[in-house]
Amino acid sequence: MKKGTSGFTLIELIIVIVIIGILALVALPRYFANIESARKAEAYSTMDAYRNAELAYYAKNGSYATVSSSAALRVDIDGDNSNDIQVQGNPTNFTYAVNKDTAIISATHVTGSVDYYMCISTGQGSAGTAPSCS
Repeated sequence: MKKGTSGFTLIELIIVIVIIGILALVALPRYFANIESARKAEAYSTMDAYRNAELAYYAKNGSYATVSSSAALRVDIDGDNSNDIQVQGNPTNFTYAVNKDTAIISATHVTGSVDYYMCISTGQGSAGTAPSCS
């Protein structure tokens, strides 16, 4: 009596590996594009929060605050020392800075891949180079 063999042949396994490789080649560029899009959204969302706090700070003090990502921007609007607006950037993916002289908020990715910028006065954002805020 002959025993039956079970399992896959080598050629079947190679074909499956090739198909998985082709699927990975198609999917990975989209995956990395989505990651970069999410990082961009995170940067602009946090910079917009900084912008709103800076506008409130400017309305109260007549100048913009200088902020680095290690410190939160706190704005006491009504004078009761309660910090009515408080923004703290997440330094995990980006470091944020506010330059009060140029009125530009910057977000630098920790890997140094892309820098994002936003004008405080106009809310105009850009990637790579700082916009002219006029």
